[in-house]
Amino acid sequence: MPNATLRQGDLIRFDGSIDPLRSLGLVVTADCDIKNGKHAQVITLVPVVSSRDILENYLIPEHCDRLRDQIETFAFRSISIELSQSWDTKMALLREAAMHDEKAEVTAWQIAAQFALSTVNMMSISEYKLLITEMKVSPKKPSSFVDQIRSRGDLMILPDASELGVSGRIAWVRHIWQVSVSDIALKTSDVSYRKGERIARLDSPYRYRLTQLMAQVFADIGLPDFVDCISFTVEENLA
Repeated sequence: MPNATLRQGDLIRFDGSIDPLRSLGLVVTADCDIKNGKHAQVITLVPVVSSRDILENYLIPEHCDRLRDQIETFAFRSISIELSQSWDTKMALLREAAMHDEKAEVTAWQIAAQFALSTVNMMSISEYKLLITEMKVSPKKPSSFVDQIRSRGDLMILPDASELGVSGRIAWVRHIWQVSVSDIALKTSDVSYRKGERIARLDSPYRYRLTQLMAQVFADIGLPDFVDCISFTVEENLA
């Protein structure tokens, strides 16, 4: 890096982290706040992740949530829980069965039960494929997942940084987190005793776009659904 000053858009690697959402991050704290000491010695970052991370932590669980009724029914039927019973009773029986399940090999029923009981926040690609196959449900097309990554408002595709050993190319704006300034090494001599290491910096167009995207995500105001009469009134006026 050209200097030892931390700036917005700096790419920080945390080699000791096992959490994919905390292994690589982009600094989004404003340069003016850093320069004027208004950041209280705390730096805000957004994670940089791979498409697999997005799929397993975001898009696959979201798709499964749309199939929740089918997944729950599959879980109940797999261990012969009578579907006519109350939902609370069925879930209690499912929880009891899951607690005593000792199979070493992961089964579709285990995956369905964990999802139905909300004991997991992610689902691996292999688990998703197994579950969908056993349920005899059509999997979501890869092209649909690609379209989601490209079009969702809280994801930003980044330039290729594979030369730096970075496989992730997606900034996940919604998952912001913070670290102390003292946790980030800006010089090679500091790497051995600090958690994070600055390895690169985004060019200005990407840096400004990231800031703009954050504003869009966190300043977006949703409106309730209501009857849209615009087409009717326009047609009426032009009649």
